This record gives sequence, C-alpha cells and structure tokens, in this order.
Amino acid sequence: MGLERFGVIDELNRPRICLGLARGDWFTVCTTARDRSADIRGQIKQVLLTFDGYMAEAGCDKSSLLTAQVWLKHMRDFDVMTEMWNGWIDTANPPTFSCVRADMSTAEALVEIRIGAAR
Repeated sequence: MGLERFGVIDELNRPRICLGLARGDWFTVCTTARDRSADIRGQIKQVLLTFDGYMAEAGCDKSSLLTAQVWLKHMRDFDVMTEMWNGWIDTANPPTFSCVRADMSTAEALVEIRIGAAR
C-alpha cells in the first residue's frame, strides 16, 4: 500500500512539497489560495474547491472529514470563515475544527486550511 501524492509543487524559490497525501484509508491536504489577490471570501472559496477536487481524486468526500485546522491572517475574518465553512461541510458529519491567527508565508495569503479525512 503506497502513498498517493496530490498537487506536487516543484517551483523555484518555493519549498518542494505536495499539497495532499493518501495512504490506505487516510487522506490529508493543506493549501492556500492560488489567486492571492482575492479577498478572504475568494481565497476561502478557492481552498474549498481545491479540497473538493483532491478529495474526489482520493475517493473520499465531505462526509468522511475528520479534522480541520485553519490559519487566518486576521481573526476579524473568523465570521466569514465560519459562514463559508458551515456552508461547505456535510453538516450531518462535522469534523473537529480549530482556527488560529497566524503570520502567513506571503503577505497576500489570508487563509490556509488543512483537512484530514477517512476514505
């Protein structure tokens, strides 16, 4: 049973990483928005759409989410994050959730989210 990697990044001046990993019945992905010129709603939407794509590729869905960790540049965006998160998850199967304010890797990044899921 090998590892499956999703979203491998191999660019100059960036850490060489993959955005997601799956092995057996376990899946995780962590990302920021690609278009960092977007406002907080736009960046959250991009991240959630990325999750949808990688989860489908890995053979899992929102009902199998186990945990979520959110880093916000500004805690004033927590209400927007909550609204969009609650509109995206499977409300019958909510994951654990934590959210903190953090210095981001770039000045334009407003949010980073990591999820873990069973598959």
